[in-house]
Amino acid sequence: MAARALLVGAAILCLTLSSGLPGGFFSGQALAATSHAKKPAPTPSTVYEKQPPVTDKELLNFLEMLPQFRSWAKANNEEAHPTLNNGKADFMYSPQAAAWVQQHGWDPVRFFCVMGRMAAALAIVEEGNDMTGVRSKDMPEVTESELALARRHLGTMLKVSTDVPPISR
Repeated sequence: MAARALLVGAAILCLTLSSGLPGGFFSGQALAATSHAKKPAPTPSTVYEKQPPVTDKELLNFLEMLPQFRSWAKANNEEAHPTLNNGKADFMYSPQAAAWVQQHGWDPVRFFCVMGRMAAALAIVEEGNDMTGVRSKDMPEVTESELALARRHLGTMLKVSTDVPPISR
């Protein structure tokens, strides 16, 4: 049941697109290493590590950008989805997706962190708000404040998720 919830949430907010470029994907760890070219910082192991909870303003900005990102991703046959990285929840996306997000004013690691956490929060809300149930291993932890955001903006989250048809494989 928890795996189904993650799939439903991921289908709504996350993309299941495909790219023909083998090895052309970043996980949180890989992108963090390339996006800090000036001064090497400790590399987080996932997009979620050391990230603060999603804020209301940030979620609204994300929801405004999501349909545009999904349209671009569909047109360019891109892929962005939850994944496991050394046994931890992470998010995989291509360098092209990272560049598109960055050109639109977002830090790619943060954008995909928000995408993954809000998909997880949506899945939890859809399953009756049970945060204690068994979850898929690629589902990130979410805070109570992020769950409250998902509840408060549920209508908008569902609307923007259906503005662009999902990508078919």
